Amino acid sequence: MGEFRKDALTGNWVVVGVKKLKRQETGVCPFCPGSEHLTPPSIREMRDGQGNWLVRSFPAANPIFQIEASENKRAEGFYDKMGTLGAHEIIVEERSHTKTFATFEAAEISRVIDMYTERILDLKKDKRFKYVQIYKNHGEITGSLIFHPHSHVLATPILPHQLYLELLNSQNHYLQKERCLLCDVVSQEIRQERRVVTASRHFLVVCPFASRMAFEVWIIPRRHNPSFESWMDEDVRREFVEVYIDTMRRIERVRSSYSIVVHTSPNMAACQSGERAPQVSDYFHWHVEILPRTYSQYKREDEFYTVPEMPEEGAAILKIDKTEGGNR
Repeated sequence: MGEFRKDALTGNWVVVGVKKLKRQETGVCPFCPGSEHLTPPSIREMRDGQGNWLVRSFPAANPIFQIEASENKRAEGFYDKMGTLGAHEIIVEERSHTKTFATFEAAEISRVIDMYTERILDLKKDKRFKYVQIYKNHGEITGSLIFHPHSHVLATPILPHQLYLELLNSQNHYLQKERCLLCDVVSQEIRQERRVVTASRHFLVVCPFASRMAFEVWIIPRRHNPSFESWMDEDVRREFVEVYIDTMRRIERVRSSYSIVVHTSPNMAACQSGERAPQVSDYFHWHVEILPRTYSQYKREDEFYTVPEMPEEGAAILKIDKTEGGNR
């Protein structure tokens, strides 16, 4: 069992002491039909008329965060640390081992969106969790060990650092101008048209002004909405599926590896603002970020650093004098 530790200099939380179990190489994909015994039992499955699962969700076999762990906030001197309370789930998005999002049909993507929405809503019922994050890594460069199409769901009692910065900047913008920051981004990108990839009635696909990777794109609702999971209109949802497939076809034309992250609002029940403070729903605007990858030494800012060794173990190893007789 590892623990969260707060970096006193940056305010970032790091997970230390989580030992990753070595996956047994059996030559069989654990996510393919017929291999369900190689994964934990399903939390939720969507099935066809013959009873075959189409999309399934289950706890990660080697989770970073554990729902049975204690939050156990405590101090070590002036340092802060806590238990790795949370949830870590896997969503297998399709029965086929070789399909990618660019080759999904609209009905298949729609089922995946349904599962994303269900898992976010379910995990947000737990007031211990401040944030529920959906992300997908595709391709070896991203560190994904299994090719079969799948995503991760993380629920944590703290905000990922990147999301915290987005909330902070969005709130500051709202306090100054009484407008949503991403709504202003959408307006300017439509006016300039220089970074717009595609535009539909309800969505804008844009290469962000300060792109971190070549061909990075964001899918942003044109109308203000804080939560990915709060679909209000079936027509809007249908249009999102079409835009999503079109965007992934464009991305897979130029890159074979990519990361996808859904940026939705925090759990309102766990992150209440003061009465006089602007509410998160006023200034946060959900969006999907797609980061094409060309090398492996890039870490998404929304990820938690996860270190298998405790710092105390590392220091003890580095202290050892390997020279003969202890002479330096």
